[in-house]
Amino acid sequence: MAAQAKTTLVSLIGKPGSGKGTYGALLASRYQNLTFLSVGDVLRNSAKRNETLRRVLMSGKLVDDTVVNEAVIESLQEENIQQLKGQKCNDIDAKIFNDGQEHVILDGFPRTDAQTKLLSKWPSTLEPALAIYFDVPDDIVITKLLGRRKCTICGGNFNVNGVDQDGWDMPPLLPKNGCKEKCDWDVDWEKRDDDTADIIKERMQVFREETEPVLESWSNSNRLLTFVPYKGVREMDRLATVLENYFDK
Repeated sequence: MAAQAKTTLVSLIGKPGSGKGTYGALLASRYQNLTFLSVGDVLRNSAKRNETLRRVLMSGKLVDDTVVNEAVIESLQEENIQQLKGQKCNDIDAKIFNDGQEHVILDGFPRTDAQTKLLSKWPSTLEPALAIYFDVPDDIVITKLLGRRKCTICGGNFNVNGVDQDGWDMPPLLPKNGCKEKCDWDVDWEKRDDDTADIIKERMQVFREETEPVLESWSNSNRLLTFVPYKGVREMDRLATVLENYFDK
């Protein structure tokens, strides 16, 4: 009997607003055999059909670990990963791995010590290999969170706030074409419901209490990389090099 193909997972960890989702999606867009999965998107889609879950997300608190774990495993089933891969550009030639297996960047899991322990009970076909921690100060991520916008017309994600302090250089992330001509930014761009000052404060506290211990677990197993994105998305080449060097060891 042929061995079951494995899915290698790279987990992204960072405060809300650290940009890990943006970096993850951009990384996946560079490589033919790397797929991006946002756990936040998975939960927000589920919340559209679950009022209790919607209220938890709106509060800034973390969703029950078992609920998140089951949602992630379901999303990592082969048919769902193939569907995500089908949404990628077919012109990508570069590969970050050459083992013929699936590889997924997982944004937002694990976020708690309990979720980390649940990884040991995952199917043997799912292999958590590495965590990347995006180390960004509180004041920087708060500024970026309050500037996040999504266009309801073209679906683009933008940021109206820039940062230029203490070595950090992140200009506003605005459209270069397309949305700029077709959409009314004042009307068509919207903030996420949980990007308010009170909820952001709650989410920061939750991160310190629940997620920082997760970093210790990854570090203790020598599977943690720390990345400081001083220039935001302009650091993508450096981030890609860090990841390639890790798996080339």
